[in-house]
Amino acid sequence: MSGKLYAVGVGPGDPDLLTLKALKIIKNADCIACPKSHGEPGVAYGIAKDAVPEITSKELLLLKFPMRKHDLSDAHKKAAEQIIHYLSLGKKVAFLTLGDPGIYSTFFYIAAMIKKQGYEIEVISGITSFSAASAKLKLPLSLGDESLMITSGKYCESEGTLVIMKAGKKLKEIKEKAFARNKHIYLVENIGMPDEKVYFDSQSFPDEAGYFSLVIVK
Repeated sequence: MSGKLYAVGVGPGDPDLLTLKALKIIKNADCIACPKSHGEPGVAYGIAKDAVPEITSKELLLLKFPMRKHDLSDAHKKAAEQIIHYLSLGKKVAFLTLGDPGIYSTFFYIAAMIKKQGYEIEVISGITSFSAASAKLKLPLSLGDESLMITSGKYCESEGTLVIMKAGKKLKEIKEKAFARNKHIYLVENIGMPDEKVYFDSQSFPDEAGYFSLVIVK
């Protein structure tokens, strides 16, 4: 019997934000695959464990994805091979991603390799960090015909709302560019996590923040 791979978005940080579909897939999975951090399961696994404590009794496949871009292709290939091993045994594998699998996730790099081998793949969407930040700030991302642009660590010209993910190392530059264009900016760090921080005014921004930081520019 052939196995099946699921990409499961676990949301931005609050375990209560996992969807019912995500909970169902995680509970029914034979194996949980997720990136590891310093040899331990990463943030996505911790969120899922808070929502589904029985996850600890399942097989765990820790995948290594180095931060350096030039090392990633080999890491993606190795991760795909590891997952294929479990799929070849007929197992249901749930690959956990923060937020939504379709937004800056490692999943789709390896999904193409696995799909080529003929295995079935299903993607379970999750709540994104910028959707959660919008709710926290009580700030609409777009109204009427207003456009929405999403970037990774980069300020770009936008007539509508600009969301900059992974903004922590570029905050000083982002503040300067937004100020020069008379834009209002908001910073949310670690949304939904115990150490969440929310800044409504750029005057209170630090010059740097953590990896899970996003800026909304309006």
